[in-house]
Amino acid sequence: MATYTADAVALLVYLVDALPEEADRVFAEAEAGETVIQTPPTALAEVLFSVSRDKEVRSIELSGTPEDARQALVGDGPVAVAADGDETLIEYAHVVDEFSIHDGLLVASHLAHDTTAVITADGIIRDSGIETRWD
Repeated sequence: MATYTADAVALLVYLVDALPEEADRVFAEAEAGETVIQTPPTALAEVLFSVSRDKEVRSIELSGTPEDARQALVGDGPVAVAADGDETLIEYAHVVDEFSIHDGLLVASHLAHDTTAVITADGIIRDSGIETRWD
């Protein structure tokens, strides 16, 4: 079964139901139990922070509480929180010079868990040679 790593932007855009076609397909497969989507704890924390500040995503205002968002993504939704630990930090040590801390932790989680691709709109990650899903 394919496993993907999702960044905070992908999770936020999922919450407002505005994913582009390719990313939407992966999330639909995860909702059907055909694939797995995981996210690092730091990415989920970014989502909860954004929801707490009523940030707009794709001109759509986020509604609900951070707990509502967590429940929609992880409790009842298609996302699992990656068990990031020593393996992720080992990978992070190898990529720390290539990425921002945000992107580096995401890529490190992807590498540590050997996921199929990263669900992200981030061109820096895509341009680095990491397999991505978005458009």
